Amino acid sequence: MQPYVPYGWQQKGHRLGLPARISTKRLNLLGLLRLDNQLTIYHSEKALTGQFVVNCFADFVTKDHAKPVVIVLDNGPIHRCQAVYEQQANWEQQDTYLFFLPAYSPHLNPIELVWKSLKYRWLKKVDYKSWACLKKAIFVIIRNFGQEYKLDFSELAKRNIIKINSA
Repeated sequence: MQPYVPYGWQQKGHRLGLPARISTKRLNLLGLLRLDNQLTIYHSEKALTGQFVVNCFADFVTKDHAKPVVIVLDNGPIHRCQAVYEQQANWEQQDTYLFFLPAYSPHLNPIELVWKSLKYRWLKKVDYKSWACLKKAIFVIIRNFGQEYKLDFSELAKRNIIKINSA
């Protein structure tokens, strides 16, 4: 999927402009995804930290899940920090295990497809009208993920199994 890059024309002598907002607002999402389109999201408008990840995982582990649970992580600093490592043994006692993907392999991480689809397929141009509209649209998509918004991970699995087996 390629991002859409719009372009336009203007009449000679007429200056066009787009309002620019300098904003430090952010919405960070930490997602835990099952391949049957069950999505658990934790969010923060602050920078994510290792302690935030620990708190999210601690909450997630207390919920009712079929055991064992394997949480697949990339090599982001917040996933590999000391706070996460300190809790890893506790989670393993609760039948929840961390699996770290190889470096530079987002193609192996199914949740990357969710983020890509969210940004480039499901969010509409009008959703960017304001910060409030954008947040609302994101949360609507998250709430309806698995019903209205679905992904088929079978192709991803086939493609990556073939890559792994041919290596």
